[in-house]
Amino acid sequence: MASKIIVLGDVNGQLEQAFTRLSSLHAKNNFSLAIISGNLFAEDDTAVDELLEGKISIPFSTYFTVGTRPLPTKIVERIEKDEEICHNLHYLGKRSTTKTSEGIRIVTLGGQLDESIIGGMSKEQCLPFHTTGDAKALYGANTADILLTSCWPALIRTGSKIPIPDGVGDVSSHAHISELCATLKPRYHFSASSDLFFEREPFFHSATQEAPDVRPVTRFISLAAYGNPRKQKAIYAFSLQSFFDPTAPLPQGITSSPFLSHPNLKKRPALEADPYSRYDNRDGGYRQKRFKGRRDARPPPGPGECFFCLSNPTLATHLISSIGDDAYLTIAKGPLTTADTNVSLGVDFPAHALIIPLSHSPTLASITEDDNSREKTFLEMTKFRDALQSMIGQKSGNKLGAVTYEISKGNGVHTHWQFIPMPEETIRKGIVEAGFRVEAENLSYPAFEVRDPGIGQNEGDFFRIWIWTPPNDAEPQGSIKCLTMPFDGSIRFSLQFGRIVLAKLLGLQKREQWRDCAQTEDEEKKDIEAFKAAFKEFDFTLQVM
Repeated sequence: MASKIIVLGDVNGQLEQAFTRLSSLHAKNNFSLAIISGNLFAEDDTAVDELLEGKISIPFSTYFTVGTRPLPTKIVERIEKDEEICHNLHYLGKRSTTKTSEGIRIVTLGGQLDESIIGGMSKEQCLPFHTTGDAKALYGANTADILLTSCWPALIRTGSKIPIPDGVGDVSSHAHISELCATLKPRYHFSASSDLFFEREPFFHSATQEAPDVRPVTRFISLAAYGNPRKQKAIYAFSLQSFFDPTAPLPQGITSSPFLSHPNLKKRPALEADPYSRYDNRDGGYRQKRFKGRRDARPPPGPGECFFCLSNPTLATHLISSIGDDAYLTIAKGPLTTADTNVSLGVDFPAHALIIPLSHSPTLASITEDDNSREKTFLEMTKFRDALQSMIGQKSGNKLGAVTYEISKGNGVHTHWQFIPMPEETIRKGIVEAGFRVEAENLSYPAFEVRDPGIGQNEGDFFRIWIWTPPNDAEPQGSIKCLTMPFDGSIRFSLQFGRIVLAKLLGLQKREQWRDCAQTEDEEKKDIEAFKAAFKEFDFTLQVM
């Protein structure tokens, strides 16, 4: 089934005129939705007041993002309060992945590139600026029906015979937008340009090893501003099939991808021989590098080096499953469990996952208090953990429970939680709890306490585990128990403690070191595809509006 979609360029506050025009077109065409590819608003003016008071009617679902100017204050207030702006008007967010009620997947990166932001992603979702980290964070979306960006992709005119009209200045374009388009391979890529309409010839992307006969096709279209004096096209309507048909004939005039002409696009530098690994749980990692010698001491890595930060150019993005507002989910590199570990229980993939804050902080408690980020991060990480538990329970018929553990150290690099499935019987008999307590006692560690420190505010360093028991007749909701071990600088706490205990409980002692469990990239891709397929129905980041 096809959806009829209409896209507008910059509206620039001409709300009544633009939506009246949409109403007229909608009456004849019955559109499924509209998208504003540029600036919807001008400033806090009479038009905004009339919109919020219901004096301007929006005829059907209309989606917008932040363009090249800030959103009006009154609009931002409603967005931040999570209130409806007005009927049929939906804010996509500046950096987001949205699945509409029609099943259309829209990936959005609004605003202009701000190169003054060093590392990481922009935290303000309503200001018209983004970072390259914001673009990289969207790689986890993997695919898109529609990509919406305020900036043009670099090299987009390469190989094109479509001329730019005389008198039109250069349009700003950026390599990180090209990389995003090349990664997601959207069916349509929309942008805006104030006095120019540009529709490039369709172009196809290179086939992959997984699908050697499929060449995804992208159409790039940049719309002029509504009511522009040059009479350039500002409205574009089209029909979008609900699925991509790889057998359909290629469009007339199609070219190869313009991004293939640039040797640096999509290249990623190789990992260092011994980096600050995003999955390194060994004692000799950060501790040895930091304390090798006072003269040789170096500070902990920043976001650009940290292998948990999405702004790191060497990040293994193919392992990422889902990206939320404050945290993301990825499968483990060198997983403890394998695709065979729990296959008899209905889980044919490793399911060893990491839940990682987007913020580069050694502990949850050290995350900035701006915009309530600390609490939001903890809540979203918990939401990911609950979703993983639900997935494992359903796939195994509640024969598998799970253990999630965290090492919270003030001198750490980037905090995270590790999630590993565990046989329900082993949990219910108390063997998992006993295993951690005995190992701690053998190492002369402090005793575990039955408590959950939450965010860890006013806590010192600690190791925490959540043991989840799946539902049964006696406990139809299942149960979760949290054990916390506080420790101080007098304890040389092993960063691989949690993995060692779980490896012993699972009979996987040969897999205690993640480096001994390295996989090829093809094996990793196979695992992430199986994981994402299983997690899809539990993935709350696949937002439906």
